[in-house]
This record gives sequence, structure tokens and C-alpha cells, in this order.
Amino acid sequence: MDSWERLVLKFTDTLETVFPDETVAGEPFWSLMEIKDGKNTGNFHSIGQRYGKTMVMLFPQKRMADWAATRLREHSSDFGVRGISRTHLDVLCGLCESGYPIELVVAAADLNLKGELQGASMTPAQIRDAITPEHCQT
Repeated sequence: MDSWERLVLKFTDTLETVFPDETVAGEPFWSLMEIKDGKNTGNFHSIGQRYGKTMVMLFPQKRMADWAATRLREHSSDFGVRGISRTHLDVLCGLCESGYPIELVVAAADLNLKGELQGASMTPAQIRDAITPEHCQT
């Protein structure tokens, strides 16, 4: 077991949590993940680097993740939309809080007036606060 696997297992009982297949619902987010030979590699599509951290986009709506995947396929067919469960999100937040070099960016609900995708970098605490039931729309 490598150090990455040991680190992930600090936050979940099983590595499969971070390898969602197409049946996992985005509760609360969706993301673009690398798919090789029909299997999720566990690698997220990065939207860039900032301050030495890999920026990962989380999409509140599947339709926005599908839109981004369509645009990405113009350059690479190795990525697919996968649901991020709360357990998976807990792992991502735990990794951030442990100093793992990732930055979570939550996509806006829609494109801006220029037809561009927008997002906001959020801390794990901000994300947890935003998805608590009292803050969610019904």
C-alpha cells in the first residue's frame, strides 16, 4: 500500500469511495474524473495550479458537469462525469485539511453572460457549511 492509499484510508474505510463509477449519484457534487479502460483511475481533471495546489472543480448540478465534459472531450476523451458522495467529499476535505496539495473550486450554477464557466475557491469548512440542510434550497 502506497502513502496516498494510507492517507485516503485515514478518512474512509475503503478506497472504492474515491473511485466512483457511473452509478454513484452526485450527493452533493459532480466532478470530471479520469477513466482508463472503462475504470475510474481516481484522478480528477485539474483546472490548473495555484500556489502549488491542483485545482479541482466540483459541480453542484450534473448538467454543468456534463457541459464541461463535452468541452473537455474536444481535447481529451479520458474523462467522464462522476458523482461525488458525501463520504467522498469528506475524504477530499480531509485531504485539503491535512495539507494535501489540492484546492476545491465550486462551480457556479450557470454560465456567465459570455458563456464561460465560473467558480469559487472554497475551504472545506465553507463547503460543509454550504451543504448543510439549513443552507440548502428545497
